[in-house]
Amino acid sequence: MISFLKTYCWLIIPLFLIGGLNNHTASFKTIQHKVVVNHPGEKMPSTVFLNQEIDKNGLPVEYFMDVQSVICLEQVCKVIPVRIYWNNLGEYLRYELEKGATLEKYEDDFFDTEDYPKLQTILANTNSPFKDVYIDEILTVVDEHDEESDAVSGATALELDEKDTVPGAALTCYTLWHWANGEIVQKIKEITGRSVSNLQLQDFLVDKNKAYYHVALKDLERRNNYDKIVINTILKRTLEDETLLKATFSYLENSPSTIYFSTVKEIFIKGKTKQKLAVIRSLKSIKYNIDITYLESLSNEVSNLSSYQEISFFLDLLERKKAISTKVIENIFPVLKSEFIRARRVYWFLKNQKLSPSQKKILNDFYKKNKNK
Repeated sequence: MISFLKTYCWLIIPLFLIGGLNNHTASFKTIQHKVVVNHPGEKMPSTVFLNQEIDKNGLPVEYFMDVQSVICLEQVCKVIPVRIYWNNLGEYLRYELEKGATLEKYEDDFFDTEDYPKLQTILANTNSPFKDVYIDEILTVVDEHDEESDAVSGATALELDEKDTVPGAALTCYTLWHWANGEIVQKIKEITGRSVSNLQLQDFLVDKNKAYYHVALKDLERRNNYDKIVINTILKRTLEDETLLKATFSYLENSPSTIYFSTVKEIFIKGKTKQKLAVIRSLKSIKYNIDITYLESLSNEVSNLSSYQEISFFLDLLERKKAISTKVIENIFPVLKSEFIRARRVYWFLKNQKLSPSQKKILNDFYKKNKNK
């Protein structure tokens, strides 16, 4: 789904040769969205017009927005319009200038031919140092008579590697980088999620690009969509990929209680260590009341918990929810025969419970056998 080919081609074609701002594909329908975003170089939020291009199936394909090339607080800069493009996940694709337009550097110097593709590389770098730079650092003027003044950034005191900026145009790079990679990215994701059908969101859930999974969950939650086919797809994906656990539980924790409890139980039973731990954490903090019989049913799986952390977290859950029944204790006792570290944790848990005479004997035997440990 990602327009890799477009991005690659853009890297090898000088950007100033692109035909102009109105060169987008005519076969797409364009929808304009008025959004408010914060640019770190602006004192106030900016109202901008984000253009969304959708294909004949109603799927957002690309976004573009016209911005100013540079934030110039002292009104001494040449400001020209720049059109920035993103894919439907808010990932930066490319920029375009009006035909014949040129970008400027410090002291009326113009961008060189090689600066345009370099700017493309800078804007495509989501880990650019501009991410953590304040505009005051860009606007701080150095003493030009100082031999150690910053030649890379132009008239700023900001020191940057030459690969991270266009020499003499740090303010332009800063301005455009934050337009390309700032709050607008999340706005695009939200608009994409809102724009597609439920069936298209289901396609997003199984896309190899995990970013689509996150977009889908956000809007499925907004739509209060917890249909069985959706839940089953999410369950399968979550069991396969532990990196999706946070997003999945954020979605499930806002689902109806019956769906929440049945789904997390299945994750607990079928999942590996990280999935099981995620279930326990969620149950500790969930807003719903948890019936003791539900935790009893989970305790049937205690013997299948493979790590000390799983055992310890689960026992903490039982104590926090005051769910220590005869059935729970019966299920926990067999763990005394497992690996010693886990068994010891169970011993200290059981020592504080009301036990039958036979259970007390088992516990005492465990102590006698392992008291030197």
